[in-house]
Amino acid sequence: MGRLHHSRSGEADPGLLEGFELLALEGDSSPDPITALRPFERDVPEQRLPTSADPDAPLPIQTVDRARDLSRRGRRLDAIASLDQFVAAHPDTIEPRLALAEMLAEAGEAEQALEQLGVLLELTRQAAPILVRRGALYAQSGQPQAAEADFREAIRKDASYWPAYRYLGTTRLRLGGVAEAVSVLREARSLAPRDPECALYLAEALLTSGDLAEAEELLQWAVETLPTDPRGFTLLGRLHDRLGRQEVAMTMHRKAREVAGL
Repeated sequence: MGRLHHSRSGEADPGLLEGFELLALEGDSSPDPITALRPFERDVPEQRLPTSADPDAPLPIQTVDRARDLSRRGRRLDAIASLDQFVAAHPDTIEPRLALAEMLAEAGEAEQALEQLGVLLELTRQAAPILVRRGALYAQSGQPQAAEADFREAIRKDASYWPAYRYLGTTRLRLGGVAEAVSVLREARSLAPRDPECALYLAEALLTSGDLAEAEELLQWAVETLPTDPRGFTLLGRLHDRLGRQEVAMTMHRKAREVAGL
């Protein structure tokens, strides 16, 4: 991956993977049985994508809004058809093509979604968010090596784009590359110190590598920041299990089940 740069970007806009149902890598081969975390999230922030390359495209945002409304009302196929028709008539438009890729992914049409994301990479210079989207979809489709390649390329395109580090680190951890995962997730954490997801994944990597003290510190911060998320409590429970603190571990596991509504 080359040298990691410790430059900080500004606060990113929400919604990088909004619309994608992104799942864990298939065949999780992490050397430590810590599988509570979800490596590919819907709520990863992004830098704002540019507007349509064609300034005369007729109301692309309204087109997307109408399609998403159709999808919410259970008419996903109609929504996909409307977006497909729009991008066929306006091939340089960005927002509708991105929405089309998202809906195709939700419908299980991964290959078509990947094709749309490939076209988007040719339309915009802000490649890092699209590469991370595509990498996450590759991971969902059981292609972790292709996913990793896209995350690394995203970092090459924009060394300050911290979601790419977070995704790459999580992928390396799932594939057993613990040492690199810790290094890359430290970079994600340095670029986005207020993002609790970065803290959770770095803590998971540290727990896997055996650095329990730092992992515990991060997890304490994460559960304070995300008190309704069971993942931090689950990891704390496993950490205390490994430290032999059985009573505390049981308390954490109970809290995780309580927060999860189980």
